[in-house]
Amino acid sequence: MKYDWADNPHLFIPVAVCCVVAVLGFAAAFVGLLSIILRQDFYGSIDEQNLPWSERWGNRNLRANAEFWSPRFQLARRAIAYGAMAFFCSFGAAALIMIIFGHPS
Repeated sequence: MKYDWADNPHLFIPVAVCCVVAVLGFAAAFVGLLSIILRQDFYGSIDEQNLPWSERWGNRNLRANAEFWSPRFQLARRAIAYGAMAFFCSFGAAALIMIIFGHPS
């Protein structure tokens, strides 16, 4: 393949692969976090809803933290961790390639 419009055509494929991996890593982390947020109970029991707002807020934070670290969300936490790692590593690799060798286009 020849890219006449590119300044460094040999860098087009590696930088494109890094960008695709960065997008997929971000999507995996986003979906993992969204699955945790959507399955949480933000309101609590009926008895808890009649408490003052500061106690409700504190109970909600405790419940959300306990649910986030529960074994139920282990796969989602792993997806967040691997997705974030893939995003930052591929973004860093693309930035390093472009800093050292120049922009592909």
